[in-house]
Amino acid sequence: MDKAEFLTIYRTFERIDIVKQTLPGIVAETRRNDARLIVHDSTVNGRDQKWKYLQDLNKENDFFLILSTNMAAAHVVNMCLQLGQSLYSPEYICLVEDDHGFVEGIIPEMIHAMKTYYGKISPNGLRFGLFTGCGEHNTKRRDFLPEGHAFPAADNTPAQFGRANACFRCAPASHWNNVLKGFDPDEYLVSNYQVKILNQRNYFNGFTSMIVKNGQFCNYIHSRGRGTSDEQELKRWDETYTASDARSKYKKEEGNSFPNE
Repeated sequence: MDKAEFLTIYRTFERIDIVKQTLPGIVAETRRNDARLIVHDSTVNGRDQKWKYLQDLNKENDFFLILSTNMAAAHVVNMCLQLGQSLYSPEYICLVEDDHGFVEGIIPEMIHAMKTYYGKISPNGLRFGLFTGCGEHNTKRRDFLPEGHAFPAADNTPAQFGRANACFRCAPASHWNNVLKGFDPDEYLVSNYQVKILNQRNYFNGFTSMIVKNGQFCNYIHSRGRGTSDEQELKRWDETYTASDARSKYKKEEGNSFPNE
């Protein structure tokens, strides 16, 4: 076993131009901090080009690379969570989507925040349990600790208190195993059902979330995510079935944005 304190799981699908902007920085930050990194890709369109890029980037074996056929997001997450713990026995595990990058210093900041605040009572009355580096996709109604970390303000709805968006979620390995328990499989490749129930488990076990340094150590590349489907683009499932499913946010007349909760 190659024991490590911090593990990042980087999930990617197509979007090679986005990956070229985010992954090299994550590799560099991983190397600086003697952390570990798993990269999973299941590209369909442009697979040969994408896989060649990832293999070339990994010539020094800086990360554990998984290249697979197309898989649901929940299956990727759960597989990588189990594999990562078997390979590295990390103290802390961070899930990052491919349009989010690391600014130098983020790994020490995330580790320090989790070591200092995990299980401590937040001013909103819940314990800190789930941590994120993304300042873009989490609750806008925030309060702040003196160190600059943000958290959901007390006037938020219950759905926001335990929430960290699926784009960037970190927690101690014990919290992943005992509270979060991974993603929930679904018929869809990506669905709100798969990704938001984890936040509900966090909240209903008495935990809230923290936006470490209010997101200043994360680069976000604005892009159209895999879970977006409309009449013209990225339709990965049947629109009739999707429209009839109560868990779906599909709206034929407006297009669709499946929120990565």
